[in-house]
Amino acid sequence: MTERFLLGDDEPALLGRLRRILSEHFPEALLECAETIAQATALGETRDFTTAMVDLGLPDGSGVDLIAWLRERDGAMPILVISAWSTEEKIVDALRAGATGYILKERDDAEIAMLIGTALKGGAPIDPFIARRI
Repeated sequence: MTERFLLGDDEPALLGRLRRILSEHFPEALLECAETIAQATALGETRDFTTAMVDLGLPDGSGVDLIAWLRERDGAMPILVISAWSTEEKIVDALRAGATGYILKERDDAEIAMLIGTALKGGAPIDPFIARRI
């Protein structure tokens, strides 16, 4: 099955980085980018995604709301937070909303690829720094 990723982040540099990582490690994957919750939900209305990667700080609201919306649509989809936010409140909110993993943007490309791969195999990857905090 071809993976179809939804990448939700308002930083063009990070979106480019994620596209490069995913293209290198998952060359058959289809990638769709959204810079706002509105764009992401519009894409989600017309496409079936197998995996989502969401930042918590989006210009039109909290990525937590997008996570909850995605989780309602698909109870089994891996939804990974990729964010610089690391307060316990934000982490717990994202996990309660349905995130299956939490990755900090500061990780290197190989670590991010490995954590994505873990999610695709059914795991719940939590950045080691985040795991220590919670």
